[in-house]
Amino acid sequence: MEQKIEKGIGWLEKLLKMEEKYGFFRFLRVLLLLLLTGFVILESIQAEQHDESVAKRIQVDADIRLMLRKLLYALDADRTWLIELHNGSKNLSSGLPFLYGDMRIEEVADGINNVDDEYTDFQLSKYPFIGKVFDDGFYWGAIETIKEIDERMYFKFKSNNVNEVAILALYAGEKPLGAIGISFCGQKQMDASAVGKAIRKCGIQVATLLSN
Repeated sequence: MEQKIEKGIGWLEKLLKMEEKYGFFRFLRVLLLLLLTGFVILESIQAEQHDESVAKRIQVDADIRLMLRKLLYALDADRTWLIELHNGSKNLSSGLPFLYGDMRIEEVADGINNVDDEYTDFQLSKYPFIGKVFDDGFYWGAIETIKEIDERMYFKFKSNNVNEVAILALYAGEKPLGAIGISFCGQKQMDASAVGKAIRKCGIQVATLLSN
């Protein structure tokens, strides 16, 4: 603290000397030029940081997509997907309970339709099942069981021809990040043991990428 105060006093002394040397108006012009230069530098730094963040996110998405594709084929599933939670334009920033979910990444098997557009910025409050998943940490099994908890979610899965689903909640410490899911369509059933082992391993990797 004392060092900061001394540094501040040092800058004040320099400014006062500049005023004495150049006069008030010239000093004011110099000061404005310094402020403008600082603003330009700050804008440049922020733009560079933004570009780096975008590039990093693109790479993270590519890595996660590859993981989900491998998971899809390893388990002979029909869909694998990632849903992230957010409160509008940003996630994990406001400290408020999350309001929305967004299926950012989806991989599908041959002959299976993508459904990610149906899960864009959906309201979490409409689906009690999702809250239960985050309370329990996971769910895998037939969608018939979901009907008892959340009819809206059940019929949504039904409309996507889902027969069984596995979902794992993702966290960064105590903060929820989202969830990864595996869908089995038609009459296809999962190997629960293989799915449980694979989705846990993938979930750790995805959560690590999202939280860095």
